Amino acid sequence: MAVHNGEKARNLHKALCSLNNQSLPPKQIVLVEDGPLGGQLIDEIEHWQSVWGRRLTIVRNAENLGLTASLNRGIEQVCNPIIARMDSDDIAHPRRFERQARFLRQHPDIDIVGGSIKEFNDEGRNLATRHYPLTHNAVLHSIHRASPLAHPAVMMRSRIFQRGLRYDERYRTSQDIALWFDAICAGYRIANIPDTVLYFRQDDRMYRRRGRGKAWGEFSIYCSGIRRLYGVISWRYLFPAGRLVARMMPSVVIRWLYRSGLRRMVVE
Repeated sequence: MAVHNGEKARNLHKALCSLNNQSLPPKQIVLVEDGPLGGQLIDEIEHWQSVWGRRLTIVRNAENLGLTASLNRGIEQVCNPIIARMDSDDIAHPRRFERQARFLRQHPDIDIVGGSIKEFNDEGRNLATRHYPLTHNAVLHSIHRASPLAHPAVMMRSRIFQRGLRYDERYRTSQDIALWFDAICAGYRIANIPDTVLYFRQDDRMYRRRGRGKAWGEFSIYCSGIRRLYGVISWRYLFPAGRLVARMMPSVVIRWLYRSGLRRMVVE
């Protein structure tokens, strides 16, 4: 998990509480402080230091490096064979780690596993449930349309990083899509479980992040990935092209598209 100064202390508190309440408790929590933090965030982290002690590993960036570089720095501190990703404003289902770890034990050929997520807003209102392709073959048939995994809901085997895989630091956003393409091209396998594993926070910042600033990098990642998986000539390029057009629209339109049944029909 990475946290930056723009995050709200109360959201971080809920996220960390959800880790503390897992039916399968984590042996290690790696928290990357991405640049100097405000007093409330520091107080929150110090509270959990007193609760978790040596289970909490803190990595401090002297300046804000962004999520991609922060995740790579955090991965270097992991001491266990499995890594669970999470954002600092989301809430893990109480049985998330238990369910995903059991799936990895039962499926030794799978290297990255996600699950369904339930979206909610700052008022606590449930918005929608998002589902993702369950098998590796289904992932291969859908990755050109949209991400086959909810990034903050994934559990990954550490070995993929020990063998050299990393988040691509050329991209400050959409780094997860780049990682999924890189993993597939390297021969790793991806799946999802049907269970809800995470409650995903939606706010206006999320829609702004999905706007023009993210559009070109995301387009480049998808085109590169499609080329490596399917070749230079493929009808699949139509999907990132359509997404690029949508990303150029005002945030209010992006919000509508993101919540619309049309988007879910295309993605799922």
